[in-house]
Amino acid sequence: MSIDELRPRLFATVAEAAPLLRSDERTVRRAIEAGHIPAVKVSNKTLIPVRALLQLAGVDADQDADT
Repeated sequence: MSIDELRPRLFATVAEAAPLLRSDERTVRRAIEAGHIPAVKVSNKTLIPVRALLQLAGVDADQDADT
Protein backbone atom coordinates (compact mmCIF):
# COMPACT_ATOMS: atom_id res chain seq x y z
CA MET A 1 0.00 0.00 0.00
CA SER A 2 1.36 3.39 -0.96
CA ILE A 3 1.51 6.53 1.16
CA ASP A 4 -1.12 8.17 -1.03
CA GLU A 5 -3.48 5.23 -0.47
CA LEU A 6 -2.99 5.48 3.31
CA ARG A 7 -3.55 9.25 3.65
CA PRO A 8 -7.38 9.23 3.53
CA ARG A 9 -7.63 6.35 6.00
CA LEU A 10 -7.74 6.64 9.78
CA PHE A 11 -5.93 3.40 10.59
CA ALA A 12 -3.49 0.94 9.05
CA THR A 13 -2.81 -2.65 10.01
CA VAL A 14 0.58 -3.87 11.16
CA ALA A 15 0.98 -5.66 7.81
CA GLU A 16 0.38 -2.38 5.96
CA ALA A 17 2.65 -0.38 8.26
CA ALA A 18 5.67 -2.68 8.16
CA PRO A 19 6.72 -2.04 4.52
CA LEU A 20 6.23 1.71 4.94
CA LEU A 21 8.59 1.63 7.93
CA ARG A 22 10.90 -0.81 6.12
CA SER A 23 10.55 -3.22 9.01
CA ASP A 24 9.34 -6.71 9.66
CA GLU A 25 5.84 -7.10 11.12
CA ARG A 26 7.36 -8.59 14.29
CA THR A 27 9.55 -5.51 14.70
CA VAL A 28 6.52 -3.23 14.35
CA ARG A 29 4.61 -5.31 16.92
CA ARG A 30 7.53 -5.09 19.37
CA ALA A 31 7.69 -1.31 18.88
CA ILE A 32 3.96 -1.11 19.62
CA GLU A 33 4.37 -3.21 22.77
CA ALA A 34 7.27 -0.98 23.87
CA GLY A 35 5.13 2.13 23.34
CA HIS A 36 7.19 3.52 20.47
CA ILE A 37 4.33 3.25 17.97
CA PRO A 38 0.80 4.18 19.07
CA ALA A 39 -1.84 1.58 18.32
CA VAL A 40 -5.26 0.36 19.35
CA LYS A 41 -6.43 -3.20 19.62
CA VAL A 42 -9.83 -3.97 18.07
CA SER A 43 -10.85 -7.55 18.62
CA ASN A 44 -7.83 -9.49 17.34
CA LYS A 45 -6.50 -6.69 15.09
CA THR A 46 -3.90 -4.12 15.99
CA LEU A 47 -4.50 -0.81 14.23
CA ILE A 48 -2.06 2.08 13.93
CA PRO A 49 -3.33 5.63 13.41
CA VAL A 50 -2.24 6.64 9.89
CA ARG A 51 -1.32 10.17 11.01
CA ALA A 52 1.16 8.75 13.55
CA LEU A 53 2.44 6.23 11.03
CA LEU A 54 3.16 8.92 8.44
CA GLN A 55 4.97 11.01 11.05
CA LEU A 56 7.13 8.02 11.99
CA ALA A 57 7.92 7.50 8.32
CA GLY A 58 8.97 11.14 8.02
CA VAL A 59 6.08 12.08 5.75
CA ASP A 60 3.98 15.21 6.22
CA ALA A 61 0.58 13.83 7.23
CA ASP A 62 -1.20 17.01 6.14
CA GLN A 63 0.51 17.32 2.76
CA ASP A 64 -1.85 17.16 -0.18
CA ALA A 65 -1.19 14.12 -2.40
CA ASP A 66 -0.99 16.35 -5.51
CA THR A 67 1.64 18.75 -4.17
